[in-house]
Amino acid sequence: KPAAKPAAKPAAMPAQLGMRSIGLLLALAFAPAGASPATGEPPFSEWLRAQTADQWERVVSHRFASELAAGSLANATLRSYLVQDHRFVNEFTMLLAAMLSLVPTLDDRVQGAQFLALVTSKENTYFVRSLEALGVSPESASAVPDSPITTRFKALMRSTARGGSLANMLAVLLVCEWSYETWGERAMAERAPGLAFWHGEWIDLHAGAYFNSVIAYLRGLLDREGAVLDEVARREVVRVWAEAVGCEEDFFDAAYSSPYGGSVHDEGAEGKTEL
Repeated sequence: KPAAKPAAKPAAMPAQLGMRSIGLLLALAFAPAGASPATGEPPFSEWLRAQTADQWERVVSHRFASELAAGSLANATLRSYLVQDHRFVNEFTMLLAAMLSLVPTLDDRVQGAQFLALVTSKENTYFVRSLEALGVSPESASAVPDSPITTRFKALMRSTARGGSLANMLAVLLVCEWSYETWGERAMAERAPGLAFWHGEWIDLHAGAYFNSVIAYLRGLLDREGAVLDEVARREVVRVWAEAVGCEEDFFDAAYSSPYGGSVHDEGAEGKTEL
């Protein structure tokens, strides 16, 4: 198993550094450990990803991301995706807060708390602004029931937050964020010029130095936990990880099926849309 290592402490950040430089410093500070010199085994997070390699690649290569980057994603598909994805914010923040309550030190907690603030502010606001621009009123959005995959994914987050180990919590969080970072970086490199904000800002939120530092932080915590797990606990983390990866793939696929709770009349970003 990978050797345990203490949590990294972020370096002091001079006031004159820009946000990109700060993100790079945080990424270095929380960078996951490399392969164990003694065993040659990869970090636990890399090992976990390898257990679901084929499905992981389907998630991070999904057509949703390439269409988002090209600006060709149909409004009806994006509306359906955003209405359902916004439902995760409550359970996701619950899970993130639960994880922060279990890490042992303040240094372990600081960056996660900062990310929690971003999710509940900038990311949450993105959903509100985008749905409004795409013609989805709060009333029509709230009238749409959770899809089966939304129900399943929320249940996983909620049950892990309430009764899971720290490693299980980190596994679910990392699937959510690392998979998005992977497709987000690809989309950033391929993005078309002049994207509408509801395309471009979703990419921006999941790429770049700051988000890279969040992934490094989560991976570092999970690698440390993985190094001390017994075989039974490792198998449970693999189970939870695989379930979360499956939820991510099914959620992307569901955005292309019939919108939940009724039909969407794609009127573009100008007209109101009833779901």
